[in-house]
Amino acid sequence: MSGIGGDGEARTTPGRHARAVLRLLRDEGPASRIVLAERLGLSPTTITHTVGPLLVDGRIEELAGPGAHARRGRPAIALRAVPEAVTVGGIQLGVGMIRAGLADGLARARGVRVAEFDPRMPADDVLALAAAQLRAVISDDPGTPPCAIGVAAPGAVDGSGRVNTLAVNLGWRDIPVADLLERELGAPVHVEHNVRAMALAEAHYAEHPSPGRHRAGGLAYVYLRKRLGLGLVMRGAAARGGAHGVSELGHIQVDPAGVPCPCGNRGCLETVTSTVHLRARLEAARAEVTGVDDLDILVAVDAVRGTPVHEDFVARMAQGLSIVANLTGPDVIVLGGAFATAPDRLLDDLADATAAATFPLVRPSVVIRRASLTEGGVAGAAAVALDAAVYGPPVV
Repeated sequence: MSGIGGDGEARTTPGRHARAVLRLLRDEGPASRIVLAERLGLSPTTITHTVGPLLVDGRIEELAGPGAHARRGRPAIALRAVPEAVTVGGIQLGVGMIRAGLADGLARARGVRVAEFDPRMPADDVLALAAAQLRAVISDDPGTPPCAIGVAAPGAVDGSGRVNTLAVNLGWRDIPVADLLERELGAPVHVEHNVRAMALAEAHYAEHPSPGRHRAGGLAYVYLRKRLGLGLVMRGAAARGGAHGVSELGHIQVDPAGVPCPCGNRGCLETVTSTVHLRARLEAARAEVTGVDDLDILVAVDAVRGTPVHEDFVARMAQGLSIVANLTGPDVIVLGGAFATAPDRLLDDLADATAAATFPLVRPSVVIRRASLTEGGVAGAAAVALDAAVYGPPVV
């Protein structure tokens, strides 16, 4: 599948060695051919044959001055990645919401379009709407058509990255998302659990002023809205836990006598931290929440500091984050969704409470920060496409 047509043709997918070169240049910054050969364990001849086509199609370029890692004698010429030469598509599927856009080789989203839908709509109709949104973005964009499309989907995704096996809030089961979108869009499609996709984007591309900056070796992404989701990245790759590949932070039981959860259990963490729960508690406490949407609900929680609403939220969420820290030992825990607008002092409260509940040896190494990417869902979907079609698996 060659990609979406239009004013130009999408570039072909690079081969295995080319992907390794592109990933190394993305992660470590400019490097000479000699350094690339050493780091990748390839011969200089293989590097020469690999680099040539990438220079021709503009995915990499030679720096004008002497390169990094110059040695005695003739200076080595450094090569750098050209992220603007890469285009992928990204589709975020939410409960009643679609966001679709394009992104470059650093998952920087552009041209994002938003559409709403009735969650009761058949999956085929939802995906047709998503494809129409992305086609509209492509039509308006002067750049190269996408070489691949990533989808950040709610719920579990199979190991092939093609089927949404279960999305409870949409009533979807075993939906062949990749097949359906490939027929609509004519480009390779790669599907990933939505929060895990956001975790990939934050791990590889967040706060990325230039190639070569340090990236977290392990990252946990916690996303809070009507549901509480978790995505893990370990050693640069998405971590798929359990038989169904989903890490269910929201369904850790924190109160056996608590309220029933849609999953069939009682007292799940999600039932005491979700934006739906927080709104209900704020209304019961007669707090002012008129006009406050899901993304601003933590502002209202912070406004009632010292009350059970605030104290219970901090304690329960810290309980969940400490479990993530103790079990996975990430370098950073990233908070997304409703945390985007949470006041800094609420995040400080949460960080302090999490540290207090975390095992002492783990505690000093865990950093908690707010998600930094704009359009995190589209960027996450783009990161999935980039890993699958441009950069390949991590170099370890």
